[in-house]
Amino acid sequence: MKEASNTQWATAKAGASAKALRVLLAEDTPISAEAMRAMAEHFSVEMDIAANGLEAIELVEAAKAEGRPYSLMLVDVMMPILDGVETTKRLRARGFDADALPIVAVTAATSFDEIRSYRACGMQAFLAKPVALKDLGATLEAWGHKADKRASKPASTIEPALMEALEQQFRDRNKRTLKLVETAIKNADFSAETVNEIRHLLHQIAGTATTFGDAKLSELARAHEHALIEAEMNEEELKKRLQKAAKSLKERIEP
Repeated sequence: MKEASNTQWATAKAGASAKALRVLLAEDTPISAEAMRAMAEHFSVEMDIAANGLEAIELVEAAKAEGRPYSLMLVDVMMPILDGVETTKRLRARGFDADALPIVAVTAATSFDEIRSYRACGMQAFLAKPVALKDLGATLEAWGHKADKRASKPASTIEPALMEALEQQFRDRNKRTLKLVETAIKNADFSAETVNEIRHLLHQIAGTATTFGDAKLSELARAHEHALIEAEMNEEELKKRLQKAAKSLKERIEP
């Protein structure tokens, strides 16, 4: 059975009156967050950023207390500290229902079962990663936003200068990750602090590589992240998995 598209799913508010949205994005990867903010600016939409689910909940509650509640929330499903599904559950339990705060999943995981779990926890729609400008626009429109087409920025998803800066950050982080892995192996440093830092960097690469046209690197980073989790704190196993990560990452990052 083919799952309905994000645009088809987000039909509940398709007839809503035009309004300016105040959007919150929960995204732990700075490069992805800035890319999404740039796309939101294309549609003249105000977007705030939360670095994790706990911070997102705090911002939602603070915005309500200030009398300027968010009208839409986009949430990355795979976040450390508090993931998108648990963040949504906690917000719904605190009284932020779908009418008060529509929540849209931002995710690369779009199988039928995964999307069904997003719906079950209280989300209203999903955006598939990497997010395309037209899909973000369709989602914003579905939840009531009407961009002024005369004022809308033309052409590409992201301004060239910003895209170039984000790509450079992406390349620098890839090299920093590889260096950290190689240094850990050289120094036999398999401490929880070092391994967790490597896992965090791999998680960020997995979440952004596809945006820059490298789906294979995204798959590799995610596989190595999960491999380190499964190794727990077994030093011999960690060494083997870090060596494997160093080899495949080096081939991909420094061909």
